[in-house]
Amino acid sequence: MLRKTLVVAKHEFLATVKTKGFILTLILPLVILLPVMFTSGYVMQIATDSPRNIGFVDETGILQPDGIFTRFEDIGDAENALLNSEIKSFITIPPDYLETGRVVLYSTGGFFSSAPTGLVETFLIDNLLRDSDVDETLVDRIRCPAEVEQITLDENGEVEEKQEVRFLIPYAVAILMMLSIMTTSGYLMQGIVAEKENKTVEILLSSLSPEELLTGKLIGFGSAGLLQICVWICLGILVVSSTSLAAIFQEIQVSLIMILAIPYFILGYLLFAGSMACVAAPASTMKDAQQGAMIFTMLGILPIMLLGVIIAAPDSVIARVLTYIPYTAPATTLMRITLTGIPVYEIAASLLILAISVIVVIRLSARIFRNAILMSGKKIRLRDIPGYLKR
Repeated sequence: MLRKTLVVAKHEFLATVKTKGFILTLILPLVILLPVMFTSGYVMQIATDSPRNIGFVDETGILQPDGIFTRFEDIGDAENALLNSEIKSFITIPPDYLETGRVVLYSTGGFFSSAPTGLVETFLIDNLLRDSDVDETLVDRIRCPAEVEQITLDENGEVEEKQEVRFLIPYAVAILMMLSIMTTSGYLMQGIVAEKENKTVEILLSSLSPEELLTGKLIGFGSAGLLQICVWICLGILVVSSTSLAAIFQEIQVSLIMILAIPYFILGYLLFAGSMACVAAPASTMKDAQQGAMIFTMLGILPIMLLGVIIAAPDSVIARVLTYIPYTAPATTLMRITLTGIPVYEIAASLLILAISVIVVIRLSARIFRNAILMSGKKIRLRDIPGYLKR
C-alpha cells in the first residue's frame, strides 16, 4: 500500500509543480518584489529628502542666512532664482509675522517633491532664539520638545512590547499559509473532479484502492503546497533583509512562530484537503465542486475578515473561539501569538482539536471517496452523503 501511495504522491507532486499556474505563483512574487527591492530605497530617498537650498524674503529684518537658507531682497528675485533652478523653494516672512506666525512657501512642485516644513520651522526657531537670553538647555528643549516613548500595559499591569511590527511576521506567515493551503486544496479538488469526468479514475482504481489513491493525492499536493510556502517565505526574508526594513525586524523572535507554522500548515492542509475531497468525490462537474467548497473557503478566510477584532482584542471571546475552531485555528493562532501571551493549554487544545478533526475528516473523505468516486452524472446532494458512508 505504501509503495503505491508514494507512486501516486510523486506523480501528483511532479504534475503540480510543472504546471504553468504553480510556476507562475512562484515566479510572480519574485518579479514583483525584485524591482520594488532595488528601487524602494532610491524612491524613498527622493520622496523624503527635503530640499537643501531654500531662499527667503524677510520683511521683518530678524532672520539671518545660513548654509541652507539664502536671503533675497524681494519676491521677484526669489521667483527668478526658483524658476532658474538656483533654489528649490523659498519662503516669505510678512511684516506681521511675530503677531500672526504666517509664512508663505513657494515651490515648483513635482511628483516626488515634499515641502521642507521641518527645515523652515527649525530655521525660524533658531533665528527667534538667537538673540534671546534663554538658557542653552531650554533652547535645546524648545527645538526638540519631546522624545515620546510609548509604553503599553496589559491587564495585569505588566509592560508589553510593541505589537505593531512584531505582528507583521505572523500575519504574513498566516496569510501565506492560508493562501497555500487553499490553493493546494483547490488543486486536489480539481484533480479529483477532472479524473472523474474523463474516466481516468476508473483505470486507476483497477490497480489500487481508493484509500491509496486519496492518500497519495493528499501527500503529493501537500508537498507541493509546502514547497510553495517555503519559497514565498524565503523570498520575503530576502526582500526584507535587502531593504531598510531589516533593522526593524532584527529584534523580532520568529522561532516559535515558525515552529508552530509547520504543524498548523500540515494539519490545516489535511483538514481543508480532506474537506475538498468530500465535496469533489460526489460532484459531477467542477462547478458543483466549487459551489460546495465555498463554505470551507469562507471559513478559511474568516480570521482575515475579522483581523481588526483580533488586533484590537486578541484575548476576546471571538479570538479565543476562532482559535479552537479547526478551520480558523491556523491563521488565528499565528496572528494572536505575538499580540498576546497565549497560554500553552490554548495552543495545545487548539492543535489537539485540529488533529482530531483531521482524523475524522480524512476517514470521512476516504469513505465518501470510495463510495462516490465512481458515480457520474449525478448532482451532489447533502442528503446522499449518509448513504455514501453506509456503503
